[in-house]
Amino acid sequence: MNATEIITKVLTFIFVVIILTLIFAWPVQWLWNNALVGAIDGVNPISFWQALGINVLVSFLIGSKNSTTKKNE
Repeated sequence: MNATEIITKVLTFIFVVIILTLIFAWPVQWLWNNALVGAIDGVNPISFWQALGINVLVSFLIGSKNSTTKKNE
């Protein structure tokens, strides 16, 4: 692998991460700010970074767990 291929792969990876971050965080922010704020008293609007933090927290809490047990077939 030469240097240009490595740089291209790194930049592509960074671009994909940024796009996926936007895809996952923006709907949470939109739903929170447009659905919850008007419906429940005392709920404040959140920023993009707070929505991203909620996504990370939820992925830790209910994310997929790798199991080492084998199922009987």
